[in-house]
Amino acid sequence: MSPYSPPQPAIGNPRDFRFMRAALVLILSAIIAASSILMVGPQIIVIVLLALVLGIIFAVRRSFWSLVCFGYPFTYGLIVAWIGYHETLGYEKTTPFAISVGIGLFACVLIALGLWKSLPDGKGKEAVSGN
Repeated sequence: MSPYSPPQPAIGNPRDFRFMRAALVLILSAIIAASSILMVGPQIIVIVLLALVLGIIFAVRRSFWSLVCFGYPFTYGLIVAWIGYHETLGYEKTTPFAISVGIGLFACVLIALGLWKSLPDGKGKEAVSGN
């Protein structure tokens, strides 16, 4: 193989890469949602402010990472529902519980969509540019 030969195509099935990408999105989404426990306490002010500022910066740059940044503070809804479930008897049957879970799940959808659109899709630069 000469040093000037064109690069060889990647070995592998595009479906395998799609499965790996979905698994990565699922794992990262779960980690990001679980990390919202860090917002319990006064540090929520700094974390939410940082996430919103980063979200605005990414939105101006038209990046899907903004969905991840905007979704992260809303995962706090799941933490509120979880704490309320463990501290208040019958809380899971109330409207505030349903609203908290709904907000938290919406945040998880935002994060997963942002990660899906932001992570590489395995096509490479050649397929995107049409060369």
